[in-house]
Amino acid sequence: MTTLSYQACFFIAVTSTLAFNSQAENDALTDLINPESSVSLGVSTTDGDREQWGIYDGVRDSENTLLFNADIVKRDDSGRWLKLNARDLGFDSRSLELSFERQGAWGVGLDYQQVPHSVPYSIESATVGLGNQTQTTPLSITPGTAANVELGTERERIGINFFKYLNPLLNLQVSFKNDNKSGERHWGYRAGSGGQVHFLAEPIGSNTRQMDAKLDYLGSQLQLTGGYYGSLYDTDSSLVTAISASGTDYLSSNLDNQAHQFYLNGGYNLTPTTRATFRASYTHATMDERLPTANILGLADASAPSSIDGEVNTSLLFLGLTARPIKNLSLVAKMRYHEVDDETPALLIVPSRSIHIKPNDYKTISAKLEGSYRLPDGYTLIAGLDQRNQERKGEAHIVPSRTDLDETTYSVKLRKSLSNSLNGSIGFSTSRRDGSNYEPAENPEENVLNPINIADRDRDKWQLSLDWVVSDKLGLQFNYEYSNDDYGPNANPNGLTEGSARLLALDADYLINDDWRLAAWLSLDKTKASERVTDYGANFATIEFERRSHLIDKGSSVGAQIDGQVNRKLKLGAKAEWTRSQSEFNDNNDPGISAPDTPLPNIKSTASKLVLFAEYAVDKKADVRVDFIYQDWRTNDWIWEFSDGTDFSYTTTGGTRVIADPNQTATFLGVSYSYKF
Repeated sequence: MTTLSYQACFFIAVTSTLAFNSQAENDALTDLINPESSVSLGVSTTDGDREQWGIYDGVRDSENTLLFNADIVKRDDSGRWLKLNARDLGFDSRSLELSFERQGAWGVGLDYQQVPHSVPYSIESATVGLGNQTQTTPLSITPGTAANVELGTERERIGINFFKYLNPLLNLQVSFKNDNKSGERHWGYRAGSGGQVHFLAEPIGSNTRQMDAKLDYLGSQLQLTGGYYGSLYDTDSSLVTAISASGTDYLSSNLDNQAHQFYLNGGYNLTPTTRATFRASYTHATMDERLPTANILGLADASAPSSIDGEVNTSLLFLGLTARPIKNLSLVAKMRYHEVDDETPALLIVPSRSIHIKPNDYKTISAKLEGSYRLPDGYTLIAGLDQRNQERKGEAHIVPSRTDLDETTYSVKLRKSLSNSLNGSIGFSTSRRDGSNYEPAENPEENVLNPINIADRDRDKWQLSLDWVVSDKLGLQFNYEYSNDDYGPNANPNGLTEGSARLLALDADYLINDDWRLAAWLSLDKTKASERVTDYGANFATIEFERRSHLIDKGSSVGAQIDGQVNRKLKLGAKAEWTRSQSEFNDNNDPGISAPDTPLPNIKSTASKLVLFAEYAVDKKADVRVDFIYQDWRTNDWIWEFSDGTDFSYTTTGGTRVIADPNQTATFLGVSYSYKF
């Protein structure tokens, strides 16, 4: 071959490479200017029982469903965009988003969302008027002979949003959401004074409106966001009249309320390596609806109020500073002030039982300082100090309380780049919480309680993580966390004494070849809490009963997923997941004080899921997809059972029975056709 021929071949090769790269860039640019849209239509069938799996999608048992999804994006030469995104339109859990905008100028959007919630068990009841404002419990009916009742709620949300670029630095955004919730919820009450428990269905009918308007300013040094957020809640029914053989009782539900917030957030670049941020907000919330029981002649005490006149004002201030004063040192400083001012009047609601409503005020100041320093050999040392101080006053003292609460946390963490493919970190933090002396509760018998949220506590936490790129095909991630709580010799005997938590997680990602990928994961967690319960005799002179419980919650999850391209037209995938949760109670009575009770049995639940799919490309624009899902859920939960294993029932009040299926298995098969344009 001549020299000229070699030069010609080299020229052709380079020209072909440049042409290929240019074509790839042109294709990417074409996709950006003219994005791809798709519509998918199909049918599915579900067979079996899936009350637990179908809590939020509305599919509880066997049924056929339409599969319809759409993702449409259109752009014209003037920069106007039309976007439509529709998901699961054939299910009760459907969503729809539509937006139209002029690029860099303005935009308007509309979204719709429907969220069902079904109870994961069956109910049989003879109560008349379930879900209405008047409900009547008949005389005793044999359990198992009443009609079946399906309870659940449905939430429908419609949202509208708008934005407008006023100039290159100012952007106005306005949104409004209207949320309607309807349905019935499992409810109950004890009729009369110390009477039998009765089953009811609480009527749910409410409307929530949320408004948000904000103005964004984006400067080279100063950035600001300021605006208004409001929430209005209205309910259709705030009172239910319950009629039974014991008489007539009145039950109140949620009351109307509203909240209005004004806020300003911002940041300022002091220097190229120093930035300050801040947040400020003020929220005014009220609940001033007339109490529904005040309208019933002779029901309320003469001295009881006709309205709560609730008012809560919340103030928030936050300041933050990040800086890099020298090459290897980075600093973060934060301070937060949060005050809840409860202006609700102190009211005596039920004089005969000394039941009060008292305002609750909280003032919390939090501060954090953290430094990060880069050491030689790829090490980075991070140390931090967190301080939290809270003032609490005006509490109702249903349980013992504190006026001051302090918590200090010290933390240190070491990161290391062990190699180009292996990175790890180890961290430790320790915190101590204490406060002022306890103030007694209104009822002396409650003074033995040691509330978990304000009790003295020492907490230590460890964390270890590794990220290992074993090869260009295999990657591993490992994480382990452990924490221990010690509540020490608290002044009050009843409450938690110690606790601990562990978490182990392992993830793996393996690239089999250019067409196939495999992923697997494992997660184990265990939480323990030990508590002491002491029951005193008259005038607290003797101990009649003492129990120590060692509560343990265990969780484990394992799964694997594989997907890949069989050939140019066929793609396959599979995913398997298994999860187990177990609760242990471990009650131990002091045999020297009282006879031991029968210990509560453990509760164990498992969930298994297998997902298979196949996708076949009919041509460049059309695909056919087949999905198969197998779901299995099993439990020995005894919450809705009597001690002999029979279904829970209101045996003397209407024959209501609650039935929970301990073994639920279902399959899903769906076939859909997708077209791209």
